[in-house]
Amino acid sequence: MNSVYHPSFRKNIDLLKTFVWTDFKLRYEGSILGYFWTLVKPLLLFGVLYVVFSVFMRFPVEHYQLYLLLGIILWNFFTESTSIGMSSFVAKRSIITKVYFPRYILVVASTLTAFLTLLLNLVIFFIFVWVSPISFHLSMLFFPLYLVELYFISLGVTFLLSVLFVFFRDILHIWEVLLQIGFWTIPIIYPLSIIPEKYHRFIFFNPLTRIITYSRALFIEYHVPSFQLNLVLFSMTIFIFFLGFFIFKSRESSITEML
Repeated sequence: MNSVYHPSFRKNIDLLKTFVWTDFKLRYEGSILGYFWTLVKPLLLFGVLYVVFSVFMRFPVEHYQLYLLLGIILWNFFTESTSIGMSSFVAKRSIITKVYFPRYILVVASTLTAFLTLLLNLVIFFIFVWVSPISFHLSMLFFPLYLVELYFISLGVTFLLSVLFVFFRDILHIWEVLLQIGFWTIPIIYPLSIIPEKYHRFIFFNPLTRIITYSRALFIEYHVPSFQLNLVLFSMTIFIFFLGFFIFKSRESSITEML
């Protein structure tokens, strides 16, 4: 029988749905604004940065409001999915030690919860696109591919971090520092053009730089990056995902013992 219809597969899917929906609801439990915070937080950050870098420190970037907002939304997803997913095993210690189920479900659930927030934030972005002078272009249909690659990169990194966190709790603080460094070394706020070209290859070594830059090109320049560039990004995505997953699987049996 096809594995898609196997009872254990359906059970895992149902469990995954339960974790995703429960985590999404609990995140804003007791909050007056509730799910509205998923939209407010990136908009507040966008508002502050937009005022600072479009009024006080002007950058020569066309449609800077869209340039900045898209970069913030994509970066926030990576930050949220990896930071929350990292502690998924520790946060659900009571469940893990009492009930057996595939441990990867917790990591996937945490990243999918963050992905739901990403989709809600993109609604705001597309509203900005709709009211801007930008018109629809076929290049924009390429955007879902970058979202999928962004998700699997985040998932691969989260697989790695979740295992490291079980054995080495200081990784949380190290990762927070690395995220701060990443925010300022990736052209999220500023244009790539202000960085000397000789350093571009180092910046594009980070796949997040490629995803953010290529996504902006679709909406602002109506341009789809070349096949070679997309092939490099795809290869990086595959490598990061499977590296994180294989390391996770190699240590999965030790997770319960360490908790």
